[in-house]
Amino acid sequence: MLRTRKAIFTAALLLGLVAVAGSAFARYPILGVEWAEWTRYDSSGNAIGGGRIECDGSVQTWGASGAPTGLTLHRC
Repeated sequence: MLRTRKAIFTAALLLGLVAVAGSAFARYPILGVEWAEWTRYDSSGNAIGGGRIECDGSVQTWGASGAPTGLTLHRC
């Protein structure tokens, strides 16, 4: 019984850590605290577009920017 309880606890802990890590990388920047940028690449690995969300919430894009996915967050 103790072994089963330990396995369930470990699995729940790992699932929680994955959920927290995934949500940290998949969010928009906090206005006034962070800014974010993203870049889109074609199948050859060439940058074809991207954008930036500034600290004040304004968005600048270039090329084929698409939706802001894979954001890299930075402090203001």
